Amino acid sequence: MATAALPRWIPRDLRHQWLFVSQTRAYVDALRERHGPLVPYRDKAGTAILLLTAEGARQVFAASPAGYDAFWKEGFLGLAGAGSLWVLGGEAHRRERQLLAPPFHPRGFRGYGQVIRAVTRQHLETWRPGQTRRAVDITLAISLDVILRLVFGVEESQFVEAGRGVLTQVLHTVHPLIVFFPWLQRPWFPFWRRYARARADYSAWVNAYLAERRARGGPADDVLGRMLTASYDDGSRMTDAAIHDELFTLLVSAHETTAAAVAWALYELGRHPPVLAELRAELKPLGLDPDPDLVVKLPYLAAVCNETLRLHTLLAEVGRVTTAPLECQGYTIPAGESVCVSIMAIHHDPALYPEPDDFRPERFLERTYSPSEFLPFGGGHRRCLGAGLSDYEMRIALAEIVGHWEFEPAAVEREIRHDIAMGPKQGVPLRIIARREPGPAMSDPGGRGEHVHA
Repeated sequence: MATAALPRWIPRDLRHQWLFVSQTRAYVDALRERHGPLVPYRDKAGTAILLLTAEGARQVFAASPAGYDAFWKEGFLGLAGAGSLWVLGGEAHRRERQLLAPPFHPRGFRGYGQVIRAVTRQHLETWRPGQTRRAVDITLAISLDVILRLVFGVEESQFVEAGRGVLTQVLHTVHPLIVFFPWLQRPWFPFWRRYARARADYSAWVNAYLAERRARGGPADDVLGRMLTASYDDGSRMTDAAIHDELFTLLVSAHETTAAAVAWALYELGRHPPVLAELRAELKPLGLDPDPDLVVKLPYLAAVCNETLRLHTLLAEVGRVTTAPLECQGYTIPAGESVCVSIMAIHHDPALYPEPDDFRPERFLERTYSPSEFLPFGGGHRRCLGAGLSDYEMRIALAEIVGHWEFEPAAVEREIRHDIAMGPKQGVPLRIIARREPGPAMSDPGGRGEHVHA
């Protein structure tokens, strides 16, 4: 099929850039309505092609990885470092993913479930009936401890407490302005100065922990252990600088996104009691201490998680830079162009998801969506490496919370862009009603077979 040159470039001023960052959903919906599935735009940073449909995403992800380089290198280079998967391209990117992939393969998750459940239960012990708590506070704490255990391999108390402090601090200083406007990554800019201090503290902590890990030795059954012991094809090992950068990349990629996903799921379940009842009915036959590997296979739980990730898209867009011409949506995109797939637009496309603003997990039981139609973790050769672990953690943590607590939203939430990812503006305030304990049938007034303790 013959292809055409790109349509005219659409100028995008600072106001439009800000709308893209701060009101992403409304902005991409307006672009699709006005310009169609492909929007070439030009601003002070250069040019880019924004793709707003699943077909555009499919064509981008199906193209050879050799035809792409990393997107937004300038912004991510200052943030994560030259050794980050976000920045690496070509053969260097392939080698890095190949080395890091084994710990993130689903077959390696066996045993992770017990850790995730134990961490979740530990943090839930702080809840009390009658309190109003921000769901994100506890889901962030759960996610951070899971990362410390399963990615960093931290178990010693002195490193756990210090790690929580430095990792929390560095995450809180990743401001959208220093990501999307790299020219602000300068010592005179307060947000960057604060981030640079936090990153230096993070690096000092990682250095100390690396020295301790090397002195201790032991099995390499966590992600850091893999980094310390695995070799590239040529027999070389990862440098300490590369380890720093990749640990930071995994931290930013997995921590807030997983926490936000669980918090959004609690928000939607609290707003939709029939969905919550259906989920609890599915969980109940597994008992008080279900095997986590059975929990993650529950179809309705999977549907609830998927619908949450669709409705509350955490990664709003993913990008590539073409190194070869790309045929897409009937046009020829030349080499050297930035190509962005709008996950936000695809997940809210009414042609794919009728009534896209409704929370309806049954969508994912009624049909199977392709990787270009449902893509919460991106797609193609640069899909988020920790996607499987994030999904695994979300299902186990969510099942643990809804199985043991009654709650309801205490405020109406909306989405904002926190740093690289989207998240709830208020952190999902929840009113904690009671602790639930499964018990004999008809033991509670509703006949649900549960004891409810206010």
